[in-house]
Amino acid sequence: MLAAAALSLVAGPAKADPAEIQIVTQSFAPLQWDNAGKPDGYVTAYMLEVARRVGETIPLKIGAYEFLPWKRAMLLAETMPNVLFFSLSRTPEREDKFIWLGEVSPYGQNFYQLSTRPKIEADAVEDLRDQNVRIGVQDGSNLLSYLKQLGFEETGNLVPITDFHQGIEMLYLERIDVLPLTGFLAVASACKQGYDGGLLQPVVFVEALANPLWAVFSQGTDPALVEAFRQEMTALKDSGFLDAQTRQHQVNWQTLACGALTAGK
Repeated sequence: MLAAAALSLVAGPAKADPAEIQIVTQSFAPLQWDNAGKPDGYVTAYMLEVARRVGETIPLKIGAYEFLPWKRAMLLAETMPNVLFFSLSRTPEREDKFIWLGEVSPYGQNFYQLSTRPKIEADAVEDLRDQNVRIGVQDGSNLLSYLKQLGFEETGNLVPITDFHQGIEMLYLERIDVLPLTGFLAVASACKQGYDGGLLQPVVFVEALANPLWAVFSQGTDPALVEAFRQEMTALKDSGFLDAQTRQHQVNWQTLACGALTAGK
């Protein structure tokens, strides 16, 4: 819990009983991540600035900013009011579970293998179904639901993982054969964990799930607060703030991960 950082974001004029929200998410650099006890990332910067601007007109307090396992973060956002949750895909199954605020990041995944392993041939995701390959997939994820729809569950090839950090470790230790990773983050994410990101080889693009990621509020959140967030998200995005933050954080993350690793060799 990054309560100290979150509690500093109390905005608006001094009035009784400000609206209090809780931010929950999963660490997913460079979108949002815990940087030595402080929330970092381009979606973090965007949403905290939105909250600050909302707080200029509506008394607002951020009670906590927590990085949690994905299923736990989603459960909180599904069951408690006044929870701000990001970054997640918008799907028909999730449509009525949340109040959708706006897009915060592009998103597209490839399945990756290691180039040191025998090459896996696939023109579409379905081509992996009938091959003897171990597929790491995050429990509770949109991708897991999609693979189940395609009949992957019956193959016994799906290997549950907690998050992509664990998946990267398992891939490099050859405990799984393929792993889904976001295209523009894959190499740096591997480098950050001390592995050679250059060994990652894309197998097939998950075209069906190439959709933007969103920020949401939980059901039961004050409609006035929801509308204020939507307006400020749009205004801030139109100003170029999100694009600038995205470029800056992606470059910084690549340098921090692979650049630092290369410099030490």
